[in-house]
Amino acid sequence: MSAVRRILVVSRWDVRHPSAGGAERYLHEIARRWVVDGAEVTWVVTRPPGAPSRELVDGIEVLRSGGSWGMFPRTALKLLRRGARYDAVVDGTSRMCFAVSVITGRRVPVVQVVHGVPRLAPAQRFSPTSAVGRFLAGPLARWTRGDRAIAVPSVSSRHELRRHLGFRGPIFVVPPGTTPEGGRAERTAQPTIVVVAPLVPEQRLDLLLTKLAPVIARVPGLRVEILGEGPELCRLRGLAGDVGVAASVTLHGRQPEEVRRTWLRRAWLTVSTATADACGCTVVEAAAHGVPHVCLAAPGVRDFIRDGRTGRVVEAADRLGDTVEGVLADLTDPVLAGSTAEVCRAWADRFDWDRAARLLADVMTHQIGAVRSKRAGVAQRRYARSDIATLVRFPEGAAPMSAGLLRATDEVVVADGQVGVLLNGCDEFDALGVLDRLGVPDARISLASRDDLLVGPRALPASLTGEAAPPTRPAASFTRMSRG
Repeated sequence: MSAVRRILVVSRWDVRHPSAGGAERYLHEIARRWVVDGAEVTWVVTRPPGAPSRELVDGIEVLRSGGSWGMFPRTALKLLRRGARYDAVVDGTSRMCFAVSVITGRRVPVVQVVHGVPRLAPAQRFSPTSAVGRFLAGPLARWTRGDRAIAVPSVSSRHELRRHLGFRGPIFVVPPGTTPEGGRAERTAQPTIVVVAPLVPEQRLDLLLTKLAPVIARVPGLRVEILGEGPELCRLRGLAGDVGVAASVTLHGRQPEEVRRTWLRRAWLTVSTATADACGCTVVEAAAHGVPHVCLAAPGVRDFIRDGRTGRVVEAADRLGDTVEGVLADLTDPVLAGSTAEVCRAWADRFDWDRAARLLADVMTHQIGAVRSKRAGVAQRRYARSDIATLVRFPEGAAPMSAGLLRATDEVVVADGQVGVLLNGCDEFDALGVLDRLGVPDARISLASRDDLLVGPRALPASLTGEAAPPTRPAASFTRMSRG
């Protein structure tokens, strides 16, 4: 963080907004670690009714301004015009990113954080509002953003940006972290599904209620606990009555963190029906409590599930109910439930908020260097796109190298006496040149996989790979889950 001491974060909501979800928690957890590291962070958001216009939250100066988000917060405009006072801007505004780009110009490096590319239903695709939104998020954003770096929490979300919005600049994967859970699980006696999500249309919780209605009828004592607040609350409560699940489903509204963690400790399973949720915070948080996850095959969230080991990815919504019922049936076996919980915790242990904060800070450092290099006319040594990354494992006993020989976005990890390096924007041919400069001739080189990008250059334990059998019981195991 030495090159980035004053940071402006711009997004729609902050972590204390009633509709805040994983995206806001992602930015907050990272920003508060920057503060601990000595940075000054100012976060500009819209102001909900009753909220203070200025508040210090975990050392972050949160400035809230009123007015329509579509007109862009006045406070953000004022601060961005004085952009020279900041070393970097983190833009989490999605469809308003063009405004940040236009206002800041070339005066301050901007890193855009994108948490998902929304998919519209056919009836919405040709409405005037959605057409404007697509223009702001697509052609205009590409034109104003230029070659500025983008950070996404998941690999599939990067693919979505390439495929559906046509972004061609550098896109770096910065996965979320999780907080280690030291307490013991307190799983309820009856099957319990706990869902933590903002009650907004993108989460498709109406789909969850309708698909779980027949499951609730067939699984005795099944409870569904939904924690979150948002504009969909009243409609979902009415829908629960309409489909006949009101007696088994409780919408608790927004709950404090400790209450949310208590419910996750009690849960058997958690479910996601989101159409685009790149953050993955709720998936890894549930896994930290030993709770498996079932999700629709949406970009982002699917990357954080080890299919068949820490949950199931369902390709079609029509199979959601059967898959959830099968998983619940498997988890009635205490031996299988215990081994599944252990695998979930092992997976969650690979995600670290300190690492996320470091990676995003490295992307900002990279962007600062890219802006300076472009002004000076200095060419980049690596020509591969940022989507390509190479994993290098040094010979055993090799000492770590000087960080000055690597890019800011390269990641070095020393584990079990072995050095692993993740070279971003670097193919295997470029990696040979890097190793030649490092003086390491005998390293193992391979293109980085999705897992390497998510958890870094550390080898996964056998329980999380194909080298060990998934959690099973003799008769059924997770084979029932595989029908989804």
